Amino acid sequence: MRPKKPTALHELEGTFRKDRHNDLEPQPDKGLPDRPSWVDADPVTAQLFDAATNYIDSMNIATRVDGIAIGLLADQLGLYIKLRDHIREDGVIVDMEGSKGQNRRVANPAIPQLNQTLGNIHKLLREYGLTAASRSNVSVQEEKAIDSFDDFLG
Repeated sequence: MRPKKPTALHELEGTFRKDRHNDLEPQPDKGLPDRPSWVDADPVTAQLFDAATNYIDSMNIATRVDGIAIGLLADQLGLYIKLRDHIREDGVIVDMEGSKGQNRRVANPAIPQLNQTLGNIHKLLREYGLTAASRSNVSVQEEKAIDSFDDFLG
């Protein structure tokens, strides 16, 4: 089953219909979320968190409660980078000792972890419209300039 799309994305896409949405859906404050403390333990993850948060904020969909989800995205991105570096250092094919002491050449055991991490990243990126396909469904509306009190009321 396809995950339900947040109301904010329906509104940006222009597909929002009041009769199909929960009237009691929480509406968290827009803005940059706080970085979770566990993200700070890894400087690369912290940088990735800040970059992702800025991208999401620039699309006008960031809320104050998104810190954990963006932290998980940053964590998975940091793990991907570490696994990729490990594979580059050791090689895609590595020598391993078989059960009978023979030397075998096998695919690096980190490759399945890398692929799983990439899948997790892709799912999290789609949640925030950070892939080309997911972004194509979002129409960011330009903010109107308020030149007078009548514009403000209007």
